[in-house]
Amino acid sequence: MKRIACLALFSLASGANAATVPERDIKAASEALSKATVLDTQLYRPVAPLKGCAGSGFPVAASPPDLSAAKAYSDQAKGVGLIVLMNGEVLHESYGAGANSSSLTASASMMKSVLGLAFGIAADERIIRSIDDPVRRYLPEWRNDPRGAITLRQLLSMSSGLGPSDFGRLLLSTDVNAVALSTPARDAPDTVFAYNNASSQIAGAALDRQLRKKGYRGFIDFLQRRLWCPLGNADAELWIDREGGSPRYYAGLHASLRDWARIGELIRNKGRVGNRQLVSAVWIGEMTTPSRTNANYGLQVWLGSPWVAQRRYSAENPILITHSAPYKADDVLFFDGFGGQRVYVVPSRGITIARTGFTNLAYDDAAIVNAVLAATQ
Repeated sequence: MKRIACLALFSLASGANAATVPERDIKAASEALSKATVLDTQLYRPVAPLKGCAGSGFPVAASPPDLSAAKAYSDQAKGVGLIVLMNGEVLHESYGAGANSSSLTASASMMKSVLGLAFGIAADERIIRSIDDPVRRYLPEWRNDPRGAITLRQLLSMSSGLGPSDFGRLLLSTDVNAVALSTPARDAPDTVFAYNNASSQIAGAALDRQLRKKGYRGFIDFLQRRLWCPLGNADAELWIDREGGSPRYYAGLHASLRDWARIGELIRNKGRVGNRQLVSAVWIGEMTTPSRTNANYGLQVWLGSPWVAQRRYSAENPILITHSAPYKADDVLFFDGFGGQRVYVVPSRGITIARTGFTNLAYDDAAIVNAVLAATQ
């Protein structure tokens, strides 16, 4: 992917004792990734395996509608894969550029929504007492730091008040938690929406610490046991900062499009898979409720209503995401991965869409969803 993709895709970093962590040549590592595409997951190293438990397909609808308009737009917008489900059945599934149903792709910030679901499971199981807890309860590094008063909710809703950090170190440091924790406070919490990868990284680090106290081997172990395998997902990868180190909680989950569709289906079904409740319906409601500082953002997930013609990540971020028309349903929600990686869920219509493609800054967030909704009326 081009350098601008690296700049916006991954902007954050992790935590351990800096004296014991090997250094990395940030410039050389950046150059090595500068031409990577969503299909070049082998360039993102090291990784930790996320072991799957199934990975089968979905039942196929007997008489699917014509979704050629949705596919045509996805293809035109540099698409690599597109899968559309209605009430759990496949209406459309297609791949290009040499990809197939088992191909792993770099999903960028869609990982944030998986983090949001992991927090829901941890909250349901009282591993996390409350997302309104100050983060200092879980991160001793900030126990006596004013930033420790920031709550988990504020981190997850991108209203932490944290300012920007050094992009290169956040992307490629061998200690991403430490870099994230060095992010300065800029605004009072709960006053400004600023999409900030550091907020997700710090929230993930806090969750990891608490999981270890509760007997898990960390976030990856918890994710595999409590979400990934119960969903029936296949083998995947998490890009980590160094061997034995931390995941990037804001990005770096390499998975198949079918796996992403199953994650979307979990939200559509209010946390249920078959007859098993993986995440409480209460949490799904919490995750998809507009936050105080942005009506189009919940807890690590974007909301399609109210309509904005050009969505932005923060006041200072120059990237604008086009929404050319209002969605044809009021309850669209979506995972946003830089450059056109998406999972869309429309509960009122039984629709889940997963889409991946080469980086495209002109991607129109309304086009595929509205084409599918028009064809399935």
